Amino acid sequence: MPNPFATFIPESLEDRLQDGIRHARSLGADGAEAFLSVSRSRKAKVQNGVLEDLSVSKRGGLGVRVIRTGGKGFRTGLATTTDLAATDFRNLFAQAWALSALGDEDPWLRQADPSGADDLPSRFDPAIEAITPEQRIAWAKELEARARLASAKVAAVRESAWTDGSGASLLLTQKGVRTPDVWSSCSASIELAVADGEERQAAWHWNVSRRPDLDLTAIGAEAALKGQRKLNPQRLPAGRYPVVLHPEVAVDLLGIVAGMLDAESVLKQRSLFAGKLGETIASPLLTLVDDGRLTEAPDRPALGTEPWDAEGLPTRRNLLLEGGVLRSYLHTLKTAAEMGMAPTASAGRSFGSQPGATTFNLFPLPGNTAPDALYRMAGNGVLITEIMGLHTVDPVSGDLSVGASGIRIRDGFLAEPVDKLTFAGNLRDFLTRIAALGSDLRWYGSSAGLSILLEDIALGGA
Repeated sequence: MPNPFATFIPESLEDRLQDGIRHARSLGADGAEAFLSVSRSRKAKVQNGVLEDLSVSKRGGLGVRVIRTGGKGFRTGLATTTDLAATDFRNLFAQAWALSALGDEDPWLRQADPSGADDLPSRFDPAIEAITPEQRIAWAKELEARARLASAKVAAVRESAWTDGSGASLLLTQKGVRTPDVWSSCSASIELAVADGEERQAAWHWNVSRRPDLDLTAIGAEAALKGQRKLNPQRLPAGRYPVVLHPEVAVDLLGIVAGMLDAESVLKQRSLFAGKLGETIASPLLTLVDDGRLTEAPDRPALGTEPWDAEGLPTRRNLLLEGGVLRSYLHTLKTAAEMGMAPTASAGRSFGSQPGATTFNLFPLPGNTAPDALYRMAGNGVLITEIMGLHTVDPVSGDLSVGASGIRIRDGFLAEPVDKLTFAGNLRDFLTRIAALGSDLRWYGSSAGLSILLEDIALGGA
């Protein structure tokens, strides 16, 4: 079988990039980097059993960064192109060299030395490349059929889609860093409408895997269940309630927390958690991990697993919160140097950007309580299944006031749906009011969530 990486990034392209790096050095650059990413994607979309779209797309680009020493630090210049067939890239590196003269000096800029190896299981499945257009269409139609079989209340399917793709990325630097990575993925998603008389509600669900092994029955059934749970909603009297967060909601909230742990935001005093390292910021029940080397399992897709971060450091397991205590921020080499801390190998980048902190596989350690037991513990509360507007959370104060919907819990059992809720307060309160964690860890792409019981949460309603 041909080397899958070489089908995306051939050796001749690498040679031209190395020539560009040498050219930048000959111009006087202290450092020179090339970051390349390429991918191709195929999609089949059907609507009510009829093929709506069958598409193929290709994306790719190259970003080159040149570093020069100034009087008080380093200046960088970044130049990009999507023309990967160019006979050479010397002009692109020369352009970045010229731009580097205009940048502000930064004394904390750093580059990685070569280290680590790709000793992880392959992230590429050749079966993805063998999928035919006919198979994609069949799977998209099957997903729709599975959703309709799951519930007679499914009135229409707005979109049922199968998407698969593959790609590769590479970082090269004058220090000898070389980080080849090749991957594949597939996803299935469905958006539908359910009806009960004149009442209609929309719902959506999806799943993703590195291999074409998605459970279409489960995806369709989950979408139908989401819709059914929203039919004929009631209004909730405003007040304070025990609240259970659905795993899908917990993923979003924990993602907001992780975003506030970006060391760049901390340094700029744009984070609720600035200056809180080593302090208790959440319930002792909560431990939050980001693991770039997480191994894959049937219940753990590990879609964010990569051998290196975007600066060339070997990825690692980072304990962000341990027993509610803030243990680490997410660092690039630059922020780690500025804060005098060890690097966390948390850099990500696109071909058109400078490195920035990211997460790879973000998840909380699960508890030992089943969701039904959490509902019983809640007594008369609310299961929150959807939150709208989390992007409006103030990253400095942590204040939020967002829309929500869910299901009333009565005497420990799920009852009628409720909507038009206002989920308001402060992110710090939600973290410290965790009373129990579910055992139902579920993955949504490269992040996982679980059911979380919160005490005494203000919900606005009727």
